[in-house]
Amino acid sequence: MRFLHKKKIFNSNDKKIITEGVRFIEDELKASKTNKKLMVRSMLLSEEILVHLLEAVGEDTDISISIRRLFSDTEIVIKARGQELIPTQVDVEGIEDISQLGDEDLQTAIRAILLKSQGEQLKFSYKNGINQIRIMVGQAKKSMLVQTVRAMVLGLIIGLALKHVASPAVTAAVCHNVLEPIKTIFMNALQIIIAPVVFFSIVTCFSQYKNIREIGRIGIKVMGMYTMTTVIAVCLSMAITNIATTEEFGFAKDIFNTDVAINVDAEGTSSVLETIVGIVPANFLSPFIESNTLQIIFLAVLCGLAVGMIGEYSKMLQDFFEACNSLFLTITSLITQFIPLAVFSSLVLIISSIKMQTLASLLGMIGKYLMAIASMLIVYGLLILIFTRLDPIRFYKNNREGMITGFTLASSNAAMPTNIRNCVNKMGIAPKIANFSIPLGATVNMDGTSIFLTIMGLFLARAYGVEVPSASLVSLAITIILLSLGSPGVPGGSIVCLGVVLPSIGVPIEGIGLILAIYPFMDMFNTMLNTTGDVAVAVIVAKSEKSIDTDIFYGQSK
Repeated sequence: MRFLHKKKIFNSNDKKIITEGVRFIEDELKASKTNKKLMVRSMLLSEEILVHLLEAVGEDTDISISIRRLFSDTEIVIKARGQELIPTQVDVEGIEDISQLGDEDLQTAIRAILLKSQGEQLKFSYKNGINQIRIMVGQAKKSMLVQTVRAMVLGLIIGLALKHVASPAVTAAVCHNVLEPIKTIFMNALQIIIAPVVFFSIVTCFSQYKNIREIGRIGIKVMGMYTMTTVIAVCLSMAITNIATTEEFGFAKDIFNTDVAINVDAEGTSSVLETIVGIVPANFLSPFIESNTLQIIFLAVLCGLAVGMIGEYSKMLQDFFEACNSLFLTITSLITQFIPLAVFSSLVLIISSIKMQTLASLLGMIGKYLMAIASMLIVYGLLILIFTRLDPIRFYKNNREGMITGFTLASSNAAMPTNIRNCVNKMGIAPKIANFSIPLGATVNMDGTSIFLTIMGLFLARAYGVEVPSASLVSLAITIILLSLGSPGVPGGSIVCLGVVLPSIGVPIEGIGLILAIYPFMDMFNTMLNTTGDVAVAVIVAKSEKSIDTDIFYGQSK
C-alpha cells in the first residue's frame, strides 16, 4: 500500500501553464511507475481540461494540480476559482445529422462525447465558486490483478494442504470459522449495492445520452449496430452453452454445503407475454425490495428518459442521479478492493472439497466461454465482410494493437485513445465517425460482458440444479442486453451485473464464489472483445457513410 500527495500551484497568466502543468503530471506519474498508456491518456485528458479551465477562470487566478495515490488508486485533481466549468455539455437539439455542424461545433460535440464517455474516471464539481476536476488514472486495475494472482496461488497452496495434509476436523474448522464467514461477508456487501448501482448507472447512461438520436443518421446507425452485436453475442452464448453442456447437474451443492435446488417455472407455465407484462411493476419500491431485475431496469430506463423531458428541473435531477451513481460506484470500488481476499477464501473452499467431476465442469465452462469469445470474433469478421466487402483478416491485422491494449489494460476507457488512433491511422476511418463511435461504444457496447453474464448465469444455474425454461431464457436475454447498456464502469462491475442476473433465474448469489477466482482473467477477454466490437462497428458505419479510406485500410498509403 503506497500513499502519495504532490501539489503544485500555477497562475493563469503564465503562457506556459498548459505545457508546465502537463509536464508536472508526467513527471509525478513516471515517479509513481504508472503504466505508460494510462499515463498518456491521463496527460491528454489533463491538457484538454486545462484548455477548458483557462476559458472559465479570470486573469491572475491560481490553478492547483494535485497527484494523489491511496490504496493503489492514482488520481489527478485540478482546482481553480472561476465560472462553472461544464465541458461535457453540448447542444445538438434540432440537428438531423452531425455533418450539418461546422468544424468548431463538430469538434465541440466530439470532445463532449469523448469526455462524457470517461464516466467515473472523469468527474466535475463546482462549489463556492471553485471548480474541481478529478481524473482517475486507473493504476489500481493492474495492482488488483497482481494481488488477485497472488491470492489465487496462496489459495491453491492452502487448499491443497487442507485437502491432503490437514485432518478433516481441522479442515472443517478452518472452512466453517474463517473462510465461509469471509466469503459470506463479501457476498452480503455485494448484495447491498447491486440494485442501486444498476439503477443509477442505467439512469445516468440514458439521461446523459438523451440527445444521441438527435445527432442524426450516424448516431442511429452506431446505436443500431451496437444493439445488434449485443443481441448476437447473447444468443450465440446461449446456443453454445446449451449445445456443449457437459457439467454435472447440481454439483455446486457439494462444494458450498447447500441444499438449494430451485426450478424457475419448471413446468413452463410462464409465457413470453407474461414475462413482458411482468416487467412493469405495480409500485416503485417493490422491485428493489423483491430484487426484481427487469423491473429495476425498466424503472431506470423510464427515469433516465424522463430526466430530459421536464424542463428547468432536468439539470438538477441529472446532477442528483449522477451524484448517486458516483456514490454507489465509489462504494463498489471500495468493496471490490477486497476481491483478492474473497478469491483466496473461495478458492480454498473449492480446492479443499473439489472432486474431479467438479474440476471437469469448471474447465468445461472455461472452454465454452473461450469458444463464445472466439465465435464472436468470427461474427465481427463476417459482419465486416457482409456490410463493407472489406477483408476481415486485414481488419484484425490493423486492430492487433487495440486488441492487445484492451486485453492488458482490461479497461475500455483506458484503451480508447489507442482504438481511436487505430481507426483513423490504420482503418482509414474519418475522425468525425471514429471520435463519435469509439467513446460511445466504450460506454454502451459490452459484447464481452454480455457473453460473460450469459455463460456464467446458465453455468451456475446448472451447477445449483436450477432448470431454466424457454420463457426464463427470454427474460434473461432482455436483462443482459439492457444491463450491457449501463454496465458499471469500475473494476468488478461485471461481477455486480452477475449479481443481478443470478437472482432473476433463481440462483443464489453465493454462486459467484465458484467463478470469482478466474474472474480477473475473464475480464481481460471481456474488454478485448468489447473494444474489438467498437472498432468493427466504426468500420461498418464509416463504410456505409463513404467515410473510410480503403487505401489506408489495406496499407497502401499513410
